[in-house]
Amino acid sequence: MRCFISILILSTALKAQDIPVRTGDISLDFSSAKVVERGKYSVLKAGLMSGLIPGSGQIYTGSYLKSALFFIAEIASWSAYFVYSKKGDEQTRKFKQYADENWSVVRYTMWMNEWMEKYGTPDAPIVQIDQNESLKPWQRVDWSKLNEAERYISRLSGGFSHTLPYYGEQQYYELIGKYHQYAPGWNDFDSGFVPEDVRLLQPTEKFKFYSLERGKANDFYSIASTSLFIVVANHVLSAIDAVVDAAVKNKKIKTKAEFGYDFNFGLRANLKLSVDF
Repeated sequence: MRCFISILILSTALKAQDIPVRTGDISLDFSSAKVVERGKYSVLKAGLMSGLIPGSGQIYTGSYLKSALFFIAEIASWSAYFVYSKKGDEQTRKFKQYADENWSVVRYTMWMNEWMEKYGTPDAPIVQIDQNESLKPWQRVDWSKLNEAERYISRLSGGFSHTLPYYGEQQYYELIGKYHQYAPGWNDFDSGFVPEDVRLLQPTEKFKFYSLERGKANDFYSIASTSLFIVVANHVLSAIDAVVDAAVKNKKIKTKAEFGYDFNFGLRANLKLSVDF
């Protein structure tokens, strides 16, 4: 703490705590002098206000421009979050519908069965397919047998790196548009192409289109996640700024003590105590 008191008198040093000074009708007793803090802000209150509602702590401390900036950032971030979350949901609905219409686990299973019949051993795990076409494709296949066949082909050929999750799971929709082993399930795949080395499988045009559509949904969700992060950051930064703002403004409280001498009236005193914390 730095404290400065300037005292100017003509020729006499006065001891502040003991000597009252009188000049005409002016009386000053230094033993009762106090520092009066005016307009002091609660640092805790400012921080809590902005932590809950960005910008409100700045209103409390009188920083209206910064308050507006934090509030605008809050509104913009929440708006972006809701807009892009909705876009992501809609895009997800679209690419799932596209996959259900153009990719079939039955076609994929039939291709694997043909591969095992051509290149597999006598004990190859051929997957039975329900012939009732009124059922959904994912209802016509025993999923555990399907995954067993995938592992079998992987052991023999090495090109099958994954086993297909059950229909409807997030990983199901990701894998069918990501790994080439699932290309035979798309309805524009040449079913007559059955290479011994399954690593020769290439994505079809619908495979590529689907992959791009799924990527768009991920991009929308990524923007929404970033917006939510900005919301949190805005609360934290606004709270920190409000705390600093309140603390800085509290340090600007000043008073001063000045003395003078008038040859006509004698010693004159004006209490303006200057204190910097």
